[in-house]
Amino acid sequence: MRFRRLVGVYLVLLALSLATTRFLPPAPLALTSAVTPVTQLGLRAGQNLKRFLEAVAFERDLSQRYIELRKTAQQLENQNRVMARELERLKKAAIIRASSAPNIITVAPVVGLDPSPLLSRLTLGEGANAGITRFMTATVPEGVVGQVVEVNRVSSVVLTLVDPDSRVGVSLEGKPGRGLAVGTPPDRMRAEFPKNVDVKVGDTVLTANYGGVFPSSLKVGKVDSILPLGPNSVSRVVFIRPSVDFENLEDVAVLQAL
Repeated sequence: MRFRRLVGVYLVLLALSLATTRFLPPAPLALTSAVTPVTQLGLRAGQNLKRFLEAVAFERDLSQRYIELRKTAQQLENQNRVMARELERLKKAAIIRASSAPNIITVAPVVGLDPSPLLSRLTLGEGANAGITRFMTATVPEGVVGQVVEVNRVSSVVLTLVDPDSRVGVSLEGKPGRGLAVGTPPDRMRAEFPKNVDVKVGDTVLTANYGGVFPSSLKVGKVDSILPLGPNSVSRVVFIRPSVDFENLEDVAVLQAL
């Protein structure tokens, strides 16, 4: 009985609510007109904020992509420089091969220079693994570099013509007579010829097979100066400027030992 009463009260209240809502007056037009722009402004603000956040994210991605592309471009540029240097080295090596004697063993890169001002020795990046042995001659198209004096499996040392321990038999191009040249650091050689040899400044000096150290007729350099003969002189002393710039070599050809 009690339950039925509650149901009846609920139905009455529901009917009253529906009736009241049906006859409510609509919202004033002024209020609607005032609220609508605010609503649209909120929508536009939301859309603009969304576009702004999307633009920020895109710019961040674009900046990251730009950094990655710059890094890639730098790597490619470095690779191009390395390849250009290697191509230049190979061209020089080909020239050395073409201009050197047929008994060439290998073309080796110069990887080190003795820092001492009193010595002149080069370290090559090839050794016994490339067939290099002691007493082989190192040359470039400009002339003789020196002689191999030390060898291990992967590198070797060349004693250049201007090292104080260097000795090379020499002759003058187109003239008779032979002499012996000794290294005089930092960039000269001191040679002695018989007193009767007609030597002049500017004469081209070649190797002479004197003592079996170097092959003959390889270019050594040019006579730079001549000491005057004294009353008791038994030989003519000259100084030679080598034709090779030993400090700026990149590759040398190594010839079979005599």
